[in-house]
Amino acid sequence: MIKDAARQSASPDMVLRRNNVRVLGRSDGPALVLVQGFGCDQVIWDRILPEFTDTYKVVLLDHVGTGGAVSAAYDPDKYSALTGYLGDLLEVLDALELENATVVGHSVAGMMALAASVESRRIGRLILLCATACYLNHDGYAGGFEPENVEDVLRAIEANYPLWAAAAAPGITGTEPGSGLSAELAERMCRLRPEYVRDFLQMSFAADVRPLLDRVPAPALILQTLADPLTPEAASSYLHEHLPGSTLMPLDIRGNMPHLNAPRQTASAILAYIESDPRG
Repeated sequence: MIKDAARQSASPDMVLRRNNVRVLGRSDGPALVLVQGFGCDQVIWDRILPEFTDTYKVVLLDHVGTGGAVSAAYDPDKYSALTGYLGDLLEVLDALELENATVVGHSVAGMMALAASVESRRIGRLILLCATACYLNHDGYAGGFEPENVEDVLRAIEANYPLWAAAAAPGITGTEPGSGLSAELAERMCRLRPEYVRDFLQMSFAADVRPLLDRVPAPALILQTLADPLTPEAASSYLHEHLPGSTLMPLDIRGNMPHLNAPRQTASAILAYIESDPRG
């Protein structure tokens, strides 16, 4: 999907600055790369970090257009497709010269992680957190969204983005409207430019990595929560059925962000899977 020449166009220092890459924890520990999906920057992982930094070399990054990433690097053409974000992730892995990395991909970042594992031998293991191979329903495939649903979402964002964010946050966090976590996520979502959000969601809904699944060489843990408004159980089951060597684990947590509303439980599931792997 990504040409090697394109991956080598930026120096390691430029790549790390562009995506505001931070490396925490043990410098000699196994590499654990946390890649967030829609709605926030790398701070969304803050609650879960203490569970990993004593043992792992934890890599965090911001997607261009969010957080501390270089805003001038945002190119609407490049980032109109999943390949733009995929290219950034591959360049980060190369810039840090990671080996046998575990990549945790949340939501649409799960697609990025799946595609990256096909492109790069630096990935040894995948954790797919509330992830899917495609968000749209197709013949015989239940992604959860009809095209008209997508248009409704995009129109709502254009009409009143703060109102849409406040309405969407409770379902995403799996909490009651007005809760602290819901308000926190809505506030963080509102830090993003509405035009960026629209572009990112259009990219996400258009992405489809189903054709790649049988080529994914890395084993994967698929974590499925309850009442996830973005990823139905059928989508997780599809991933499990089509990913060789995958493990499907239900989490007794509501919403699309278990790392936000149940960080210890989520971390425990991830650690149990990693530590059960004889490859280390």
